[in-house]
Amino acid sequence: MYDLDNPAAPASTTQVHITGTLFKRWMKSCKSPRIDEGNAYQIVAMLLEGKKETLGTAEITPNWHLTMMGNRDSTVSTNFHFKIEIGKPYSHYWHYVLHRNATTQTWYWVGHPNPNCTATNQGGGGGGSDIQLIRSNLTLVQLEARQRPAMEKGMNKSIRDKLVAKLTQWDQAGIIQANTSGVFDGGTTV
Repeated sequence: MYDLDNPAAPASTTQVHITGTLFKRWMKSCKSPRIDEGNAYQIVAMLLEGKKETLGTAEITPNWHLTMMGNRDSTVSTNFHFKIEIGKPYSHYWHYVLHRNATTQTWYWVGHPNPNCTATNQGGGGGGSDIQLIRSNLTLVQLEARQRPAMEKGMNKSIRDKLVAKLTQWDQAGIIQANTSGVFDGGTTV
C-alpha cells in the first residue's frame, strides 16, 4: 500500500472549492461504484470495494473512498480525504484541498494539515496529535492491506492524480466554471 504523501501548493495556484453536484458528477465519470450522501457534512464516493468478510466479530467491506467534506448540506467543499478502511480498527486517511492555476486551468491535490497534528495531512487509528501514533497506524493498516491484494494496490499517487486530470480536462473544455460565489459547479453538459 502506498503513502499518498503531502504535496505542497504549486506556484501560481489558489485553493478552490467545488459543489457537491460537481463532486458527484466527477466521481461518477471516474467510475465510482457507489456514492453515499447519508451523513451531514460529507459525500462519500467509493473508489474500490472489496468483498464482505468477517474481521473479529464484525462484518466488514474493505474499501478505498474519497470523501468531500463540506458545509452541513454538502453544497460546497471545504476539504477532501482519501481513506482506506478495513473495518474501523484498520483505517487511515490523507487530507487534501484542491488548487487551480487559473492561467492554465490545471487542477492539483494539495496536502491539507491534520487539524490535530499539523506536521502531517494524515490521520487515523486514534493518533490525534501524536505523529508517531499516526505513522504506527499507517504501518498497521499497510500490514492488514497486504492480506487483501485489491486493497493493497487499490490507490496510489497515479490514480489520485488521474482524478484531478479529469477536472483539468473539464475546465479546459469549458464544461466546469466558477459560479458567482467563486465555487466550481458541474454545469449541465458534464
